[in-house]
Amino acid sequence: MRLEPVTEDNYRAVVALEVHEEQRNFVATNLKSIADAWIHRPHMEPLAMYSGDDLVGFTLLYRQYPDDLHIVRFMIDRRAQSRGLGRKALAAIADIARSEQRAQLTLSLVPDNAVAHGLYKAFGFTETGEMQEDEIVMKHDLALPH
Repeated sequence: MRLEPVTEDNYRAVVALEVHEEQRNFVATNLKSIADAWIHRPHMEPLAMYSGDDLVGFTLLYRQYPDDLHIVRFMIDRRAQSRGLGRKALAAIADIARSEQRAQLTLSLVPDNAVAHGLYKAFGFTETGEMQEDEIVMKHDLALPH
């Protein structure tokens, strides 16, 4: 899994990525995410996810605190789901965080998003007990193996 910046060359393909119909209420569109990144620059970084040469997903990372890398958005295109790519993408994000000497990853998710919750839990995320705008907050200690 390779994470690359969203650029003039790939942003249209990133915007065209989509989740399954039943997942649309769980994550903002990639277009909104790219707009959010522009508004909150330089703290937010939109990244395209590649498996080999295939664009398979998108993530939006937020660097607000020195010890934490926050995953604002995370999606795998509907055509690439159920292939283990979400786990590989999380591992790539964890590698970025470790390279920046960050101690943890954090994210939040809609309570009804059982598939994402299962993925994050299997990767080693735990619920913090906090809620952020009606979303469950989870964290992953990077000192722990994934």
